[in-house]
Amino acid sequence: MDLLDRVQIDNLDEEQRTLAELIGLEEFKKLVRAYNGTSIYIPKIESLEKAVRDEMIKEEFDGGNYRELALKYGLTETWIRNIVLEKAREIRAKPIDGQMSLFNMDI
Repeated sequence: MDLLDRVQIDNLDEEQRTLAELIGLEEFKKLVRAYNGTSIYIPKIESLEKAVRDEMIKEEFDGGNYRELALKYGLTETWIRNIVLEKAREIRAKPIDGQMSLFNMDI
């Protein structure tokens, strides 16, 4: 048993105690063991949510609903266009239903 195992919530300063109460004392001790004095960055909620939001936008994009998506997600149409750029290219590259390709024609 090391000394860290004996640390109790009352041994912690205010900031440490807040974190230990949030995640639990044993999990706090695991963090201490893993990071041992180094700084760790806690990201903003928005940075974690951005990837999920962008995937939702791509799923909902139908090839022309830029304005609708911009309004729904509180972004500019330009930003929506940046998010769906690859999907928009894929949609434009697909033949229109019923359209024949020159490469599929019997000549």
